[in-house]
Amino acid sequence: MIEKAIDRGFATSLELFASNVVGTDEQKLTVVRQLATEMLDSVTAAITLAYSDHLEAEVVEDQRTRNALAVALLAGQDTSTVTRCSGFEVAESYSVLAVHFPSRSDSGSETFLTQMDVRRMIRNIRAALDRHGSVRALSRLDVRGGVILIPSDETRDLDALLALLSGAAGVDMTATCAEAPPAKIPETVDQLCELLDLVQRIQRPPGLFRFADLAVEYQLTRPSAVRRHLDAILNPLDDHPILMETLCTHLANNLNRRRTARQLSVHMNTIDYRLKSIRKLTGFDPSSADGLWYLQSALVVRKANYQDTESTMSI
Repeated sequence: MIEKAIDRGFATSLELFASNVVGTDEQKLTVVRQLATEMLDSVTAAITLAYSDHLEAEVVEDQRTRNALAVALLAGQDTSTVTRCSGFEVAESYSVLAVHFPSRSDSGSETFLTQMDVRRMIRNIRAALDRHGSVRALSRLDVRGGVILIPSDETRDLDALLALLSGAAGVDMTATCAEAPPAKIPETVDQLCELLDLVQRIQRPPGLFRFADLAVEYQLTRPSAVRRHLDAILNPLDDHPILMETLCTHLANNLNRRRTARQLSVHMNTIDYRLKSIRKLTGFDPSSADGLWYLQSALVVRKANYQDTESTMSI
């Protein structure tokens, strides 16, 4: 119907213009050609603009629906109104991801990103989710991170997906994940956010973490007499920062003495001497399996306690 109207309008307009143009046939043809070109440009621009507005309106409406459904699921609210009005179906189960965007200082400023950066980053993440095939994925994201819900039947390799989303966002994201039915999503999100906080406190590198990956660390950092005992193991090193640095570096290097010596710019014999000093002061030998376990556990607790203290002081 629209195409016929455009054709009829063009024909009528050109006939009207041609009948009012004076001059030779060649002059009339030149004028009509020019007018036809101008009309075509105007009509094409109008159609393109209208089509773009239509697509944008559909995208906005789709995202509004997804946001409403995500809010309802995260709050444990009834989703029937949203699904009935939009036709958007709730999945039987979701892969729940709690994600964290790393802070990025700019010229010494603690400001994370501009609002424009954040909008572009979130838009790129959502577009990557759609391209990944998760057309029913839901998300609630802001400057620090948020939650992504992907229907379990659309979930494949979550580790690869996080790498894909990190590439789309332009930042190395950290996330924790678990499976949950709709009714369990609020509870699962609380647990995942707690686990995500632990990942940051013990300074794990960016990546995807599950509860099984941090079961020991999670248990060690729970308030208990064991936690206080483990924390006390490192007290003798408080007055020896060089020994503490050596221990942390040596453990981070997977007990590779050569790499530790190179990183600390000292001889390997110096590393051996320091490790012996650590054993004398703490009573635990970094070169034995039992001693290593206790020292590693103590460092996990110490890092968690340090972050807790920092958080308390900032409040």
